[in-house]
Amino acid sequence: MKRDKVETLGLDSFIANISPLLDCLSDQVVTMTSLLSACSDPIKDDDELQVRMALIDELYSHADSEGHVAAKFAEMVADRVYEYERETVLVPMASQSEALGFLMELREVKQRDLSNIASQSAISEILNGKRKMTVVQIKGFAEFFEVPVEYFMHGID
Repeated sequence: MKRDKVETLGLDSFIANISPLLDCLSDQVVTMTSLLSACSDPIKDDDELQVRMALIDELYSHADSEGHVAAKFAEMVADRVYEYERETVLVPMASQSEALGFLMELREVKQRDLSNIASQSAISEILNGKRKMTVVQIKGFAEFFEVPVEYFMHGID
């Protein structure tokens, strides 16, 4: 009999505490759903872009390393930003050397990383404006950097 009374009291306590627990859990589920949506849904306009950029900053402020879960979420949101900008941001025409140099610097790519596309001497000459890219090189750089071939087409005769 005492056992039934103890179990009932435990159940009563559980029932009394479950409502605040479910309320808290509900708030967390809503927050997590929003975060997952920001990681996966495409950006629709510039206002949404600004919200995602702020979210990236906030997530990185909580990360203590590149492997931290907040940094991983920030990278996923940044992928959506990259997709949006690739589709909507107009980049002024740049020379082949400027375009290649910009992407190499932005993505921290070294000439040796591009050795399967062109020799280091050819890349150096392209970067210094002494040589134009060949069609094969344009296609190779575009594929490597995941940009349209038109990105490197300025200056082609």
